[in-house]
Amino acid sequence: MNLRRIALPVVCLLPLTLSMAQSPAPAAAPQATCYVVKFKAKPGKNAEMEAAFREMQAGVRAHEPGNVQYDFFVEAGDPQTYVIIERYKDQAAMQAHGASDHGKKLIAALRDLTDGQPQADRLVLISAK
Repeated sequence: MNLRRIALPVVCLLPLTLSMAQSPAPAAAPQATCYVVKFKAKPGKNAEMEAAFREMQAGVRAHEPGNVQYDFFVEAGDPQTYVIIERYKDQAAMQAHGASDHGKKLIAALRDLTDGQPQADRLVLISAK
């Protein structure tokens, strides 16, 4: 067995192995969480639906520093379908949103305003500008 063949790779890899062992592990960055939620308004409830979400936006703006985005849309081809795109900087901010008084008020109002269950898609941010 040729010891020189074995020793050379070990000697070359030793500094790299030692530096990796001494370096602290990188901290995991908090994952921003985004929801895209679709709501179908009951016929004749559009104005109430829009007012409820505008009030919600005001609450988010005033009381949720961890909220990055809370935008309210209506589908161009279907005026009964509304879409919320909401993004939070971390899990704690998302949980604070769900526990907020303005959030609870909106959920209660939506029971009378929506036709069926909302469709919610949760997205995890990979990259942003």
